[in-house]
Amino acid sequence: MRLPLAAAALLSLSGLLASPAAACAPSETACEAGGGTYHIRLPDGPGPHPALIYLHGHGGNGARAIANDSRVGAFLRAGYAVIGPDGNRWRGYGSARGWNAMNAPERRDDVRFLKAVVRDASARFGLDPARIAAAGFSSGGMMTWRMACDAPELFAGFAPVSGVFWKPVPTSCAGPAAVFHTHGTADRVVPIEGRVIRVEQFEQGNADQVLADAAARMSCAAPAGTARLGDVPGGWRAREWPGCTGGALVSVRWDGGHDVPRGWARAALSFLDSLRPEG
Repeated sequence: MRLPLAAAALLSLSGLLASPAAACAPSETACEAGGGTYHIRLPDGPGPHPALIYLHGHGGNGARAIANDSRVGAFLRAGYAVIGPDGNRWRGYGSARGWNAMNAPERRDDVRFLKAVVRDASARFGLDPARIAAAGFSSGGMMTWRMACDAPELFAGFAPVSGVFWKPVPTSCAGPAAVFHTHGTADRVVPIEGRVIRVEQFEQGNADQVLADAAARMSCAAPAGTARLGDVPGGWRAREWPGCTGGALVSVRWDGGHDVPRGWARAALSFLDSLRPEG
């Protein structure tokens, strides 16, 4: 969960990163930060705005990801700024962009890059540092889990879709986090049980084990069972682990494949709203 002092530190440092020489415009010009670029859409009305950082899948880019109103439109209507960072181009993969969710030393340090995006966007666009969340699809979901493990203090919550850790799965994390994980039961690109992409090089983790490990790290109690979500289309089943120390954990399964299901944005928003202190 977020630490107030960390948020204050972000604000004090963020002014160092924005300059007229690196000007960018919402919905038009990419912003530069931390050795990469990102795109942003701002909601109507005055700030400071909460924000969602949405990480695209492999081969995508930030501009296309946040132009998809079926995925992020609900956040804009709820007053969130939506930020689409660009993954880095991988050598040997043509122009495809991806995320270094494995923390491979020969690739861009994407944890550091996304921290820089948070600082830069907060300075340029007057975001509310206490209400910045991270989400992502597929390899973007894998990177979302990595951020939940390595930088949980920077984000109010995490909403990965169809992506978990690569193996080896981390055995410890920097702190507790609030995670809303969504996965299709018929996903064959990133199946729930994981799969080997390239022997001894790339293997996806098991989503059930990743969730169990997260619950153990936060000393969560066992979930009572599954419940259907009433505000989304049929086929959704949710499990919530109660009593997590310093964090929260919800797993949603839906009857579909490798995709972001219709209704995901509303459900993720409801989860993020539930984290806000009353009053």
